Amino acid sequence: MRRFYQLVVACGLLLLLGACAKTTALEPQDQLLDPRLARIYFFRQAQSATDAGGLSAADIQIDGKPIGSLAPGTSVYIIADRPEGPHKITVHRSSDSFEADVQIESATSYYFEIGPVVDANIDQAKLNSMRLKGRPVPGRFAGSSPFMFYSLDAIAGAGMITKLKAKES
Repeated sequence: MRRFYQLVVACGLLLLLGACAKTTALEPQDQLLDPRLARIYFFRQAQSATDAGGLSAADIQIDGKPIGSLAPGTSVYIIADRPEGPHKITVHRSSDSFEADVQIESATSYYFEIGPVVDANIDQAKLNSMRLKGRPVPGRFAGSSPFMFYSLDAIAGAGMITKLKAKES
């Protein structure tokens, strides 16, 4: 019986710790898009604590520079504007990470969802059952990252951001 109480207390502490995590953006989120730059959206849909990544935040970097952190259980997004050209996007949790090389063009928006790790050739039905809207982005893993990126086309991405904005208000 004592073991049961210890387990309950441990679970409670984990939930409390997860509640302390918050989404933070390290770059301005309310600027108009400069036509010389591309806008990159990163989002993570609200999921349960049992999903990949669980109670840990997904820290995001572009070209090695931190741009923000997406907490679990939130339906928010982070925006970053970058010049045209090749960039390395990374999502990590402690020392485990996933990184991908992306080519972006100015005056264009790009949408990346942070989700659980899947095979690159997974079929759309499985992605739909996991509520993921994009396609897996090819990349490299360091350690055993629970996260990877999913790329959405412009219409689906803009639709997701609209839904996330509606949840905010």
